Amino acid sequence: MHIAHLSLANYRNIDSAEVALSPGLTIVHGANAQGKSNLLEAVYLLATARSYRAQSERELIAWSAPHRALAMLAAKVRRADGFVDVRVGLQAGEGETVRKQVRVNGVPNRASDLVGVLNAVLFSAEDLDLVYGSPQGRRRYVDVMLSQTSPAYLRALQRYQRVLTQRNALLRNLRDGRAREDELAYWDGALKKEAAVILAARHAAIQLLAPLAAQAFERLAVAGERFVLTYAPTAPTADATTAAALSDAMQHALERTKAQERAMAQTVVGPHRDDIRLTLHGQEMARHASRGQARMGALAMRLAEARFLAERRHDAPVLLLDDILSELDPERRLLVMAETSRYPQTLLTTADLRLVPDAALAGARLLRIAAGRVDPD
Repeated sequence: MHIAHLSLANYRNIDSAEVALSPGLTIVHGANAQGKSNLLEAVYLLATARSYRAQSERELIAWSAPHRALAMLAAKVRRADGFVDVRVGLQAGEGETVRKQVRVNGVPNRASDLVGVLNAVLFSAEDLDLVYGSPQGRRRYVDVMLSQTSPAYLRALQRYQRVLTQRNALLRNLRDGRAREDELAYWDGALKKEAAVILAARHAAIQLLAPLAAQAFERLAVAGERFVLTYAPTAPTADATTAAALSDAMQHALERTKAQERAMAQTVVGPHRDDIRLTLHGQEMARHASRGQARMGALAMRLAEARFLAERRHDAPVLLLDDILSELDPERRLLVMAETSRYPQTLLTTADLRLVPDAALAGARLLRIAAGRVDPD
């Protein structure tokens, strides 16, 4: 798939932009703090219904706009099954509140229904957190990927979070003597039901991702280096694969951690506490990997994500490369651009066109951005 046209209004520092896009490589260049990342962030939001940078959605609406202003984002997307129009409106309310309005082909939709209409994979300088950061970032990596391929997974994830919130509230009430022990049974049943769906999908995804990431790492790094992804659940699942077996494993884990839960007044096992384990030659990368090895590991994970989406959707995603070339040596730049050239559309930002390999630059379309204004170069 590829984006044929992108429209933005009152989005961060971009007052208005109408950008025609084509397949292949598009390079968005300009000095720092001019809006390059904002352009890619807008595409990512249209794909996933959320920003990858903002703490609050109010940040996305231009502060220069009048009170209760509306930021608009829209794209015309060419997919394997034809064209589709996606549109998101962000209506500022009181304080930090924002009302999100979503339309697909002109029809109002929930924000969750937007996910997967446009598939995108984001590569950014912050991807080092996939290796060095907390398990939360690695869980999000898998969750965003699976949500773009399966509405059922996204719904299970949303239901799980709601149940988890209610169960944790009950655990706090139990600690404070304001609830009965037998009230947990209902929430245990609801939690393990949704957990089973999430765990089954994550285990299956890692089985497919692991060899893809290993192959990508070997192409990017040193031949023979063994990069391994494994799923690390807090509720031991052994060889369980069916929903019933995974639900039972979750139940056993909840029973095993009862005392710890009462002491901490929170649910301590489940998909919300799981991790993706990254090792290089059997050693934990978070502890032992050099910055260069971590960078290659993160890139390999993103390339594996792109392959996963392409194979699951039978339609390759749009790649978003946000200022990653400055972090790479010339050889790795060549390798990364060669890998991404396999996809129908790549949007790349850079403050220095000299970082783009000549072969990639020769066939690319250039867009210059300055003070939020986007113009063909």
